[in-house]
Order: sequence, then structure tokens, then C-alpha cells
Amino acid sequence: MLTPFSFCVSCDFKNTKNATYIQKSTPNNTQNQAYLSTFTNSNTRPTGRPLHTTRPTTILPSILSRNTHGSSLVKIGNTQVLTGITLLVGHPGPLTPTHGDVDLSINLSPLSSQDYNVAGRLLPIVTEGEMSRSRTTSPRGYVDVHALESLVQRILRTSSLLNPNELCIQVGLSAWRVQITCMVLNHDGNLEDACLLGAVSALLDLKLPAVKIDMKGGGNGVVQIVSPSYDHEEDDMTEKTKDANRITKLTIQKGTIPISLTMGIYDNHKILVDMTREEEVVCKGVVTVVVTTTGEIVSLTKCGGLAMSPEDMAACVHLAIGRAKEVEGLLLSLDEAS
Repeated sequence: MLTPFSFCVSCDFKNTKNATYIQKSTPNNTQNQAYLSTFTNSNTRPTGRPLHTTRPTTILPSILSRNTHGSSLVKIGNTQVLTGITLLVGHPGPLTPTHGDVDLSINLSPLSSQDYNVAGRLLPIVTEGEMSRSRTTSPRGYVDVHALESLVQRILRTSSLLNPNELCIQVGLSAWRVQITCMVLNHDGNLEDACLLGAVSALLDLKLPAVKIDMKGGGNGVVQIVSPSYDHEEDDMTEKTKDANRITKLTIQKGTIPISLTMGIYDNHKILVDMTREEEVVCKGVVTVVVTTTGEIVSLTKCGGLAMSPEDMAACVHLAIGRAKEVEGLLLSLDEAS
């Protein structure tokens, strides 16, 4: 027997020129909202989880042993995000000759959610034989990948997590360009928190390789990665060669790690922390608060037309600070272990 949040999917792929259509049979938002309200009025959820309690969070660093310089697998409930970091050598800007750069991309696919195609684009819905462009009236009816990428990248760049000077190779000539790729393996809600946590944990796992500058042929030189030497060869090395073979980790100071908490607002003005996919569809507003454990607010965003009182907003910030202390302790313990 199907619960009000369950749905049946009947895939009917039609050979059209430019689109693929999927027909769904789902309860409407009114039914889902009424079902959820019967629980939220009692300060609980259909799963029994309290309103202000997050799902179990797991972070596995160094999950990709090849082709990356840092990686992690983050699980928040059933939401899973795999993050890998690759490095490119770029040219710093004239105003910041000692700064490197950070770029981020997020990939969604049918593997993560049936709402997306292989290109990461949202699939249209067929409703009673007609294609519907509007999936839902909720502000979280679907994830805008470009907006999510912009949010996470802006947080990483504006926070004090990274010292861009540590990415410098040659002043004014070359610097590291850190490319962070987040692949959503399973989308069960709250991708903001999962993607940011994946990016942060991968940066904590990042190891910058040693390089040397090849000046042959003139010009500014070619940056080459120095392959790590084996331990039994160290006795034959000079101190200069040993320094060149050392791998560098970024300096992360306690209290500078940005941690986010995303909350949903509902008609009865209940605040639900760490929403699942079904809860996101029927919410009336979403608030994402990014803070550090020192209480500094890095970012605060809200979407949806439901008004919030100053007391509700202060409660959201208070919940976010508590979440930041919990997650930062987990991140720092993983960093020390590595």
C-alpha cells in the first residue's frame, strides 16, 4: 500500500525530436502538505525524526585514490555526494598576482534523481496528455544546478577557509586553479548542505603536489609536477630535493570552516531542519544559513514568499551555529587522522 508520499512512475519514452517525456502519477501537493501537517503539528515527522534534528551525517575522505588530489563522499541521510578535486595551472590576475582560484561544478543525472536527464537538465512532466512546464508551486520543486553552483562557489571564495596565497606557484606568472566537481549520487533533499560539506571536506583532503619550473626554451618557464620519490631513495637526496618532493596541504584554521544548515518553512510556521526530497516539494519557503563555529554569518539566503518574523530568523541562525559546531568537530577529527 502506498503512503501519501510514495509515487508510481510509468516511463513512456516517445520518439520526439528534441525532448523526452516521463509520465508520473503522484499525489498532489495539497494531499502531501495535509499529510505532513498532521505530524508537524505534533512537532515530529512521518519518520519520527524531530523537526530540529538533522539526519545522520557521514564523511569519508580520500575516497578516490587516483586521478584526484583530494576527494570525499558525504552522506546526509539518503542524500549522497561524491566530490573530487583536480588541479590546473593558470595565470593569476594583474590585481592579485599571488592568488590562485577555485572553480566548482555540480552534476545531476538520472542516477541521482529520475527528474533529470543524462545532461543534468530537468525533464518535463506529462500531465493528462499535455506537457507541464511548472513542476510545483514550491520554491524547492526542483534544484537549479546553476544557482546551487553559484551559492557554494561564492561561499568558498568569500569565507576565510582558503588562503589564496597558498595556491601561488610563481608570483604574477602561475598559480593553481582548484577544480572541485560534486557528483550527486542520490538526491533525497538538502543538496545545499551536502554539496558544501562535500567541497569543504575534499579541500581538507587536498594535497598540492611539489613542482619545478623548467626554463628550457626561454619565456616564463613550464610548471612540471615532481613525482614523489620512494623512501629508500631519500638517503641519496639533497635537502633541496627533499623539499621539492614534499606534498603540501592547505592551512585550515579552526573557526574558519563554513558550515551550512538548510531549513524549510511551512504554512503553520513550523521550521523543519534538513528536509528530505518529499518535504522540500511542499514547503513554502527555504532558508539557508552558513556560519562558522565562532558565530560569524558567512551567508544567509531565503527563497519563497512566506514571511518570517525576526524571532524565527534568529532561531534559524541559532540552529545553524549548533550544526556548525557539530560538523566542524567531525571535519577536524578527519583532518587530524589524515
